[in-house]
Amino acid sequence: MDIKKILLAAGSVLILAVVAVFAVLGFVIFDVMSYTATGSETINPAGDVTGKALVVYDPGISGSAKNIAETVANDLKSNGYVVDLSGIRSQTAADQSGYDVIVVGGPIYAGNASSAVREYLASMKPSENAKIGVFATGSVSISDAGQLQKEAAPLPDDSPIMIDAVVKLIPQDDTDSKCAVFVTTLLQ
Repeated sequence: MDIKKILLAAGSVLILAVVAVFAVLGFVIFDVMSYTATGSETINPAGDVTGKALVVYDPGISGSAKNIAETVANDLKSNGYVVDLSGIRSQTAADQSGYDVIVVGGPIYAGNASSAVREYLASMKPSENAKIGVFATGSVSISDAGQLQKEAAPLPDDSPIMIDAVVKLIPQDDTDSKCAVFVTTLLQ
């Protein structure tokens, strides 16, 4: 009888583990967390206004992309931009016209930008001279610029959009300084 109870318990644990793995994979594959990113807020600079910026984020499972988006938005605000900080599924994020700077970011899973970020980049219709930046979050650093562009900012081959700056941030990074360099590069 004890062997049957042990086998039953082991089987139950195995089934729960398999269900948990599939649930996590479902969150990643179907990018469920992006559907929670529907909020938007406007951040105004203290002094003169240089321009208007849109910072769009897919929070991902950990939510770290939202934190990075807030840091980027504050850096843009410090440079005189009125910033709309928006979740990727918000009404504000849907209309990219009228912005001088647009930043899009989210997580990279298994070497690919989240599906919400890929879809957003593919459907973008920014103003003609808008500067476009992309940030990504993840656990593995990427030093090759071409590989970073491919993973973080995958655009369709026929896309007219030019990306002006790309950065990937990992948990060990000094995110404040890396975001400041990213924004400086973007605004050049």
